[in-house]
Amino acid sequence: MKLRALTWSLLLAVVLALTVAAPASANANRTYRWRLFLEINQVRRDHGLSALHIAPGLRTAAQNHSNDMVNRDYFSHTSPTGSTLYRRVVNSGFTTIGSWGAGENLAWGTGTYGSPRTTVRMWLASPEHRANLLSSSWGWVGIGRRSGRFLGHSDAVVWTVDFAHR
Repeated sequence: MKLRALTWSLLLAVVLALTVAAPASANANRTYRWRLFLEINQVRRDHGLSALHIAPGLRTAAQNHSNDMVNRDYFSHTSPTGSTLYRRVVNSGFTTIGSWGAGENLAWGTGTYGSPRTTVRMWLASPEHRANLLSSSWGWVGIGRRSGRFLGHSDAVVWTVDFAHR
C-alpha cells in the first residue's frame, strides 16, 4: 500500500512540475517576443515610420521557423527541406486575395547578444536587416523566439521576424 501511495505521489509531483514549468517558459517567450516588438516599433518611430501590427499568422510562421532552426541546428532563411519565407507565409493564413510582400530578419546569440535590444542594434548595423526594419512598406509583423542548445552553444536564443504587407 505504501509503494502505491509513493508511486502516485511521485507521479503527481512530476505532472505538477511539468504543468508549472511549461507555462513559465511559454510566458517568458511571450515576454521576450513582446520586448522585441516594442524595440522594433521604437526604432521605427525614431525614424518617423508608423508602428507595425502583430499578425497572428506571421507570428506562427516565425515561431515555427525559430523552432525548426533550433530543432535541426541550422541557421538560414531556407530550411534543410527547402521551406522558404514565401511558403511559410502562404501557409500561415496571412495572405489573402491580392498582392502581398514579405521580408525576414534572423538573429541568434547567447547572453546579451540574444537580447531584444542588442538584436535590434545589430540589425540596424546591417544594411539588409536595417532595410527590413525601416521599410515603410511593412505594416505587419510576426516574431518567433526559441532558446536552447544551438550550433554548439548552450542557452542560445534564435529569433525570426517576418515583416509583411497586404
